[in-house]
Amino acid sequence: MISQLNREEILRYLGYKDSGVTERIEQLLNRCEAETLEILQPKYIYRRFPIEKGDDGIRIPGTALVLAGNDIQEHLKNCNEMFLLGATAGIELDKRIRRYMVTEPDVGVVMDSCGIQAVEQIADLAEKEMEQEVLAEGCHLTWRFSPGYGDLPLETQRELVRVLDTHRKIGVSLTGSCLMMPSKSVTAILGISDTKRDVRKNKCDFCNNRERCAFRKRGTRC
Repeated sequence: MISQLNREEILRYLGYKDSGVTERIEQLLNRCEAETLEILQPKYIYRRFPIEKGDDGIRIPGTALVLAGNDIQEHLKNCNEMFLLGATAGIELDKRIRRYMVTEPDVGVVMDSCGIQAVEQIADLAEKEMEQEVLAEGCHLTWRFSPGYGDLPLETQRELVRVLDTHRKIGVSLTGSCLMMPSKSVTAILGISDTKRDVRKNKCDFCNNRERCAFRKRGTRC
């Protein structure tokens, strides 16, 4: 499913620029990428739903899911349908990262960044499938929007994973604080519109972590 990881993105997560990549970092990248790909357990699920728009937010008929907040309503303003997506890199990667964080912390840190990139690429694969489906209908997808982004509450995860049945379908569950397990997992909302995707807005302007973001301090983005 995935034969290689985006090395440039991994380095960005690590805070390196091309000129700062030493031979040691190159060796770690080679080792961690190969090991990540070896133990990766990529899975994803997506489902398509009609949506209803009301004063309290956006709802999926027949479910208790409510997408509240101005940002998600703006995101889906041209949409009458949407996809819900869940994706994961699997539990074995989590186990390996935890072990290395104790035994070889430098390897653990690089492998953690490999895992972040791996799940993004898994979500990209799912998005390509969705895009092919809607393009055949003359429609377009919005970009991915996840709980916790902007003013969409992170607690939205609870009902979103229930609607997708992620625990049974792809092995993803939530902690009491709405963090996903395995940790290298994502959920997202993608609207279906008859207009082309807007130029992506600057996520930093709407991020709840803006003032504490390590990426912004380095002059880059997440």
